[in-house]
Amino acid sequence: MGMGQTPPAGARWGKVLFVDVGTGDVREEPLDLKAANDFLGGRGLGAYYLFKLLPPGTDPLSPENPMIFTSGPLTGTGAPGGARAAVVTKSPQTGLYLFCITGGLLGPAIKNSGFDVIILTGRSERPVYVEVARGTAKLRPAEHLWGLDTQAAQEFIREELPSGELAVTCIGPAGEHMVPYACMLNERRALGRGGVGAVMGSKNVKALVVRKGKEAAPLAEPQVFKQTVREINEQLRANPFTSGPLKLHGSMSTVAVTLNSGMMPADNWQRAASPEEAAGLLGATLRDKFLVKDEPCGEPCPSRCSKVTVVREGPYAGAMSEGPEYETAYSLGSACGIFDLAPVIAADRLCDLLGMDTISVGVTISFAMECFQKGLLTLEDTGGLDLSFGNADAVLQLIHEAAYLTGFGARIARGSRALAEEIGHDSEAFAMHAKGMEVGGYDPRGAKGMALVYACGPRGGCHHAGGYTVTAELTNPDVDRFADGGKAPITLGSRNRRAGGSDSAGTCAFLSIGMSDDSLAQLIAAATGQEFGPADIYLTGERVNTLERVINVREGLRAVDDVLPRRLCDEALTEGPLAGQTVDFDLMRAEFYQASGLDPVTTLPTAETRARLGLDWVLEDPLVAEILKQGA
Repeated sequence: MGMGQTPPAGARWGKVLFVDVGTGDVREEPLDLKAANDFLGGRGLGAYYLFKLLPPGTDPLSPENPMIFTSGPLTGTGAPGGARAAVVTKSPQTGLYLFCITGGLLGPAIKNSGFDVIILTGRSERPVYVEVARGTAKLRPAEHLWGLDTQAAQEFIREELPSGELAVTCIGPAGEHMVPYACMLNERRALGRGGVGAVMGSKNVKALVVRKGKEAAPLAEPQVFKQTVREINEQLRANPFTSGPLKLHGSMSTVAVTLNSGMMPADNWQRAASPEEAAGLLGATLRDKFLVKDEPCGEPCPSRCSKVTVVREGPYAGAMSEGPEYETAYSLGSACGIFDLAPVIAADRLCDLLGMDTISVGVTISFAMECFQKGLLTLEDTGGLDLSFGNADAVLQLIHEAAYLTGFGARIARGSRALAEEIGHDSEAFAMHAKGMEVGGYDPRGAKGMALVYACGPRGGCHHAGGYTVTAELTNPDVDRFADGGKAPITLGSRNRRAGGSDSAGTCAFLSIGMSDDSLAQLIAAATGQEFGPADIYLTGERVNTLERVINVREGLRAVDDVLPRRLCDEALTEGPLAGQTVDFDLMRAEFYQASGLDPVTTLPTAETRARLGLDWVLEDPLVAEILKQGA
């Protein structure tokens, strides 16, 4: 499938900007119109360009690994939650495909920049930042910014550039030191997982700065679009989630759900946190003791689920964060045996300033704590640091050390997979990662579909990229949350809706829960001008996920890699609602491959699946064709 012609109006400019940060060369190419229709934008369009541009086997930290920034057709249009941008690259943490989604100013700025996609390649000899403005790009020196934290760097960049609305997306010290799970920050919003910050650091790029233009790409049917927005806003006001827990507590409303269901991991997943001990992590506690303001991550947003917090007293007084989110309360809280939001907020803030994924660093620290508990690590190994569960000061120290690759934190910076390989003694059995990415905070022994989300998702142990089954498994009376079988359809339905209707379309996944399929599809159709019905949301999402699978197989992924941490399959909890439960993952994986239309040997899509999704062109890649031939 070759490059297409520039499309007409339809929430797209029809332009792709390439910037070689090594040479300073800037060029423009027409957007592939067929790819834009097939993948919409955002995550899906980023996957398409990564497949086309990434040489198989590329070192993620080499100049050849592209960083692909995209917006979606709903981004910056006035759609509720329509402030999403995606970054797609190859992960230095997993060695596989990676996408990250963010709110804030980045998505709308890309939409108003005159480009649909911005692609960075190469490596600069000296630190630089990339400024995209007035239909082109330039490199600016950044030696003076190197070493600054993410908030100071954004502040200095805004001071030294001429006035105007700027979206500044930057790395901190963790990215500069190429920590494999370093993230990027725009405002206080994180592109959090898989190491996009390390890829940026490997290119010697401190930041991407996009100057917002005066106009967005025009909508195909603006009047229909406006009417549909009104209908969706009514749906969001009526929805009990988007107008209730999401608005009141943000993602921290999840703490009560996982505590009451026995699914919030504690002490590196050795047990479940109890509602009594974890009351200090509840969303109600956050709102009562720590809230400064409810904040949207982009306008318009009726829920304003982001929570700016501050610690007002005690040893962590003065710590301020936009958060924490649920996953941070788990990873830097309960997983480390900490049940007080004050040190969690302090740790969350430190991770944001240094530019580091809270989930991966927290879960890696919790793994080290269990190794310390079991005598596999000693005070001599840790430089005298007491790694007992509950030691919040040790967590803060290790976060700082990890970002700068000093002390025992230099080993934490490698992630739980690498640390387990180094420690040995079968510690891999309780290293809580999938494909090298630390897993999210939902114990799949209590919602079995999450086992498929973690093990078979496109970017490793992520809790949402490959679906999200908790809601259905805990609220649908027809679903047995403890059943191993029958979870593939639930997983795939949630996975495909998110990939197509949110991550590629350019709107918020939380808000999209309160949007009907009919209205969401009508909104996409009115923006793009293409025929697009409710079924196309799921078809597009399936196409995106299937291409992501092809990319991963080309990078070496096989069925043997679609696995859970051994603890979840071999160890049952002895107390609480999950007592006696383990995961029969061999059964679940076989059902998943069949339901996904994947060959069980190569895990590539079958001929029937490729034809149905319009993906036969992936066989034009010689390596993909060879892998398919070997598996036949």
